[in-house]
Amino acid sequence: MQASLRTPAMKSACLFLAAACLAGAAIAAPAGSDDPLEPDQAFRPSARLVAGDATAGSQRHGIDIEYRIAPGYYLYRSRLKFELSPPTVLVGTPELPPGIEVDDPFLGKSAIFRENVTIHLPFAVSVAKPGRYKVKITAQGCAEDRLCYSPFPQEVVVNIPPGYRMSDSPVLPR
Repeated sequence: MQASLRTPAMKSACLFLAAACLAGAAIAAPAGSDDPLEPDQAFRPSARLVAGDATAGSQRHGIDIEYRIAPGYYLYRSRLKFELSPPTVLVGTPELPPGIEVDDPFLGKSAIFRENVTIHLPFAVSVAKPGRYKVKITAQGCAEDRLCYSPFPQEVVVNIPPGYRMSDSPVLPR
């Protein structure tokens, strides 16, 4: 029986099985799990048009920017900047939630966002010109206790349909 294990076919089969085991182990091991994510992977913004209904009591009109923040990462509240392009629709001061107060190792006392956050960009006009708008964002965040990213640009798109209008005053029930 020992003679049959030494045949070229058996050697090839053993080498194939050993290579398959090593390849499986390499696939199963998380590659670079300690490497920080790129900013666009750690901090994912999306945008949606908000058109409140005055009859339902909602007066919010503008653009909501929602961030999904990866576990172990955070965004600085004070390091978020927004610009609408083309600048044919005026937006007011961004409405940001207060955030979580921390003593940050990079910036000292700071407010941060974890997991997710929605920032509202209110329209400063009652009629918005229809079209495709880009919200250019400058953000800064960190990988917990590892590194702080330089400010990074991001961009999201929102479409304003023809006929979009918000009322200038609430509609009162009769």
